[in-house]
Amino acid sequence: MTTEATARLITTTDPTMDAQSWSDFLTRHPDFLATHCATELYSVLQALVRRHPDLFADLTLPKPPDGVASLPHTQLRLWREKLSRLNFAMNTLRTTAEANAALDRVLHEFACALISATERSAEQAMALLHQHFAVDIAKLIAIKTLNHPTLNLLEGWLESHTPLCGRLSEAQRQAIFGTELPDTGSAALIAIGSNLAQPRWILALGRITPDGFNSSQGTVFLTQIGELVTAYLSCEHTIAP
Repeated sequence: MTTEATARLITTTDPTMDAQSWSDFLTRHPDFLATHCATELYSVLQALVRRHPDLFADLTLPKPPDGVASLPHTQLRLWREKLSRLNFAMNTLRTTAEANAALDRVLHEFACALISATERSAEQAMALLHQHFAVDIAKLIAIKTLNHPTLNLLEGWLESHTPLCGRLSEAQRQAIFGTELPDTGSAALIAIGSNLAQPRWILALGRITPDGFNSSQGTVFLTQIGELVTAYLSCEHTIAP
């Protein structure tokens, strides 16, 4: 590019100048080529960037001499590393948003199914949970039926008013699920009732896979499921407390 630009500048300046004249001219003006070639090259690069903005994204700059630190190379490396991190973050956010949108649609369908259900019972609520969510076990446990050792195991969690999500301790797993959930499984426990300070039920959901429920996923949707089931159960006074 620089050679072609130089040739054009030379041929358009004065076609009658011979080699000696050019030699004398460049001796008197040593910055001529650098200035004019850089100017023309800059305009060409500007046009390329306007037409093809992604053209220089992966451009490899000529390496500087060994042992010489190059600020442009360092800046380029840092910007590419930053771009890589930003792309990773954007992809992660997009994946999370798509997953949340899909779960939101399922939650909406679950809510519609609860509203339109002709039967109001704990069994029906659990059947709808199985129908709409990928759970292997869904059971509703009345807190007043739990013995004191089990309540002691769950005491700290019940006071938090937040769903418990992930791997349970062996004692908790045995108390809630017995042999229904293997020791490699994962669970979500949701305290539900009109007054969470004194919840009436525990909605226990189990997955056979160890990472089916994990604490890193957050508990917003689990809380919403609990609220929907609470509203559904509250419409039927014959359900055991």
